Amino acid sequence: MMSSISISIFWKYLRKKQDDKYLYTKYRYISHQGDSTVMKLRSIIFVIALLSFASLSAESKAYQAMDVADGGTIQGKAIMTGKMPYPRVYHLILFPNIDMCAEIDTDDEMNRVLDDFKISEDGGLKDVIITLEHVEAGKPFNKKPIIIDSEDCKFSPDVNVVRQGEEFRVNNLDAVMHNSQVYQAERGKIIQNLPVPPEETTDGKVTFQKKYKIFQMICGMHEFMQTWGYRVQNPYYFITKLGGEFKIDNIPPGDYVLNAWHYLMKPQSQKIRIDKNGTVDVNFEFDGNKVTRPLYETIKSGRIKKDAVYPGTAKGKELGR
Repeated sequence: MMSSISISIFWKYLRKKQDDKYLYTKYRYISHQGDSTVMKLRSIIFVIALLSFASLSAESKAYQAMDVADGGTIQGKAIMTGKMPYPRVYHLILFPNIDMCAEIDTDDEMNRVLDDFKISEDGGLKDVIITLEHVEAGKPFNKKPIIIDSEDCKFSPDVNVVRQGEEFRVNNLDAVMHNSQVYQAERGKIIQNLPVPPEETTDGKVTFQKKYKIFQMICGMHEFMQTWGYRVQNPYYFITKLGGEFKIDNIPPGDYVLNAWHYLMKPQSQKIRIDKNGTVDVNFEFDGNKVTRPLYETIKSGRIKKDAVYPGTAKGKELGR
């Protein structure tokens, strides 16, 4: 059972946690009741304390840099198979600053076209983030800072890797304001709202809740301005270029989980073993036939009406879509 001193310390801990206001209030009430009730509450708090502190301890377990002896290598390729998904389209007439936003990636019907799947002639898929899990120590974690440019109503690069609590910079090269809204993609919750004045920079910070890993930045004024981020906890990652190839080296021997993530595809994982000075070949295949689009992202007319159709269908081909 917890001592009165331990209860006092944990009571102060609860007061700092906004999510535990209810428990804190109940403790204040029950503490004025009989001894039996108080003892029961103390038992409950003891269990909660163990779980909470264990969770905090796990989160605070940081990656350690060390010299890697007899390190191994993972290499391979991310490939797109199946039918090439149609691009997403956003009708520019529905958004402000149409003249400037139409400078790039715009078709002859004034639609901003988002080409999310960039592949080489042999199917190599760009912008797949490869990460290695369960690496507690290894080569130095010298990650480059995140700088997101905003030019011609477009965020670039399309994808980034980010550490928990990492700061980033949005560099607005446009002569209009953009409003960068950072979403925690798994829950759809805004974790930061960053107005970026014309031709200025704004700094932000990414703090994920719990063990979430994905963020999406969208301009609140121009929905087609999008960039993505994926959380990494060690330096063993790779962002594929147009050919889809990846290589991660200097890996301490051991058993790991290798992940491949594309921002519009279901993530994939493989268990692997790295032997001393060994090389493991791994390929990831992403099936384009499994990509689905919301109807509003496929309509070139900019309005949902009777002639709105999916591109590629019989009616769509008849209408030249």
